[in-house]
Amino acid sequence: MNSKRIQAGLIGLIATGLLATGQAQAFGLDTLKSVAGAALNTATQGDSSTDTAALDQQHSDLMLRFNASMNNMLIAQAKTLQATGNTDAATQTLNAAQQYAVGGVSDSDAILRDTQLTSTNQQLIQNALSQAAAMSGENRAALIEAIPYYTAGIQEGSKLSGAFTQWINNAQGAAGSLLSNPMAAAQLTSSLGDATTIARNLPALLSAWSGTSRSFMSYASANQLDVSTLQTALTSN
Repeated sequence: MNSKRIQAGLIGLIATGLLATGQAQAFGLDTLKSVAGAALNTATQGDSSTDTAALDQQHSDLMLRFNASMNNMLIAQAKTLQATGNTDAATQTLNAAQQYAVGGVSDSDAILRDTQLTSTNQQLIQNALSQAAAMSGENRAALIEAIPYYTAGIQEGSKLSGAFTQWINNAQGAAGSLLSNPMAAAQLTSSLGDATTIARNLPALLSAWSGTSRSFMSYASANQLDVSTLQTALTSN
């Protein structure tokens, strides 16, 4: 639908601007969600067409949040890998992040691939920690730049499982009212497929995000960097 294409284009423009300028500023998810539209906990009453439109908007919002979280986490890892001299892995991870910057990724194989990529990156970061090499100059700056990306990814990512579960339950409840509207039923079925795929993969993905974030936090702390915002995000979610 047009709203999906507009939102995907918007997140792509934001991400492209961030990547091109190299600014250490993670996606402002509150801003993105205000662009995406209705909050997930807003109940919409009315006829089936109104309910379907609300569910469609909420699905777009969820996809935007998921893609932004994945993009943030992968950029954070890429910056960490860059700082630790793992340039090939940093390039691979940044390329993966760009796929989520344009929005709409819901393919199970892609999510599994990037979950494994995150786990591999965690091991590389752990290896760097064991070497206890002090960072300076551009490498230290890259570590500092990674902190808000990790923080934003963890803060939003921790909310995704509940949000997807809620939407799936609402969508399944509404499916019975669409028997007389095949087009709307087909759209809802497609959206349910996307949401279910992501919900099924979220536990492993969130575990990988948490592990990599904690490894980064140990490494950054060893370099006397302030990671209090990330620590708060990890302990409160």
